Amino acid sequence: MVALLSVPLAFSVLVDRRRRCLNWAAYLWAWLLVRLAGCSLKVEGREHIETLNRFVIVANHQSYFDIFVLICLLKKVPHFLAKKELFGIPIFGQLLALAQVLKIDRQDPDAAVETIKKSLNEGMDRPIAIFPEGTRTPDGHFQAFRKKGLNLLMETGLPFVPACIKGTRDVMPKRSYLVRPAEIKVKLGEPFVPGVGLQESGKDAVRDRLWRWIRSELTGGDEELQG
Repeated sequence: MVALLSVPLAFSVLVDRRRRCLNWAAYLWAWLLVRLAGCSLKVEGREHIETLNRFVIVANHQSYFDIFVLICLLKKVPHFLAKKELFGIPIFGQLLALAQVLKIDRQDPDAAVETIKKSLNEGMDRPIAIFPEGTRTPDGHFQAFRKKGLNLLMETGLPFVPACIKGTRDVMPKRSYLVRPAEIKVKLGEPFVPGVGLQESGKDAVRDRLWRWIRSELTGGDEELQG
């Protein structure tokens, strides 16, 4: 996932050190990929993020195409999280840094939270995106959420926005690099702030709240995102 973003983003950074063209270049790149694939994109609930600048978008993960869809939706490149070990890979690690991917130490949660907060304090003005399933679904079934990434982001105090993505698996399923035309739909839920310093049970409740809302939208249910 990160590899697909790192090269074009790093290139835009190299030619524009002040990153004025970063979002425009990446948005155009993603928009062209979606259009050239013959896909349509419909978004419901965009009003939930119109007044937000920094927030966490929590989405299900069906395909590599989810990345391009989020860029088209946000019209800017969200920050992604990557384990610090990836930054030690020659060339690839430098590309991740240039693309402003957030380096996370999974063995030291406090340090990971500080890394994110430091970026916020230094003027990070783009959303953070996370796919808590951890990997693309291999068969279309909605997977359980992993704990670490979401738990870390709860400590930032940023609002969370759930996002349900449909149709991207029809475009490019896991283990396939063939692209097919399809209708892609995204629905955004209402933002909410989970709270900082939650006990483990509280964090579990937040994850369950997000997971149930996305599952309901995927299955066409009428389950509400309730606190």
